[in-house]
Amino acid sequence: MGEDEGIAAARRQAARLATMAGLAKPVQHEINNLLTVIFANLEMLKRTAAEGGPQRQLDRVAEAARRFEASSRGFLSLSRRPVPGVSVFTLEELLVALRPLLVVLMPTPAMLAVEPGAEGWPVRMDRALLDEALIVLAREAGEALPRGGVLSLSSSNRPGPPDMAELAVRWPAELELPSAGPLRDIVRDAGGRVEEEAADGAVLLRLGLPRSAAVPE
Repeated sequence: MGEDEGIAAARRQAARLATMAGLAKPVQHEINNLLTVIFANLEMLKRTAAEGGPQRQLDRVAEAARRFEASSRGFLSLSRRPVPGVSVFTLEELLVALRPLLVVLMPTPAMLAVEPGAEGWPVRMDRALLDEALIVLAREAGEALPRGGVLSLSSSNRPGPPDMAELAVRWPAELELPSAGPLRDIVRDAGGRVEEEAADGAVLLRLGLPRSAAVPE
């Protein structure tokens, strides 16, 4: 797939999210109402449940409810975002927002490692395209990761000149990820830099995006 085709395909995928934007707010309101009932009743049950097994079962229910809340918030936050459109954001906030969604694409949570760097520099590009490209990559990795394999995403600042905010993506070397191609194209189209290397049996993809002088929106 050529560069223009890869970007066009990612843009079409991202545009589909626009149809869900109008539903995000009422759906989130309904989820909040239901979770309020669930957490309130769990708290009441924990006060009277016997120690040992019953308490552990209630803790597992509470943890499942918290994971559902995080996943739904991440999904609905993604659907509310303007699509398409250039905006200013940090890679740190992007990874924090996407993590709950990416986890559900993995066979187990341990197969995804997300490390957002603190106080990331702002970048300016079409965030919806980057969101969608990372979701597609994670979905593909989740279907093909070998036993014990991990897909890792991290962000950091790389002083220049030029100053770059970097997104590092790492996966086992034996795993082929065709969707990494469109991800590279999107970064290059935004004026970024793409570097790839092999290290310790893994592929390390470094995606650098120019630091923006604007304040994140």
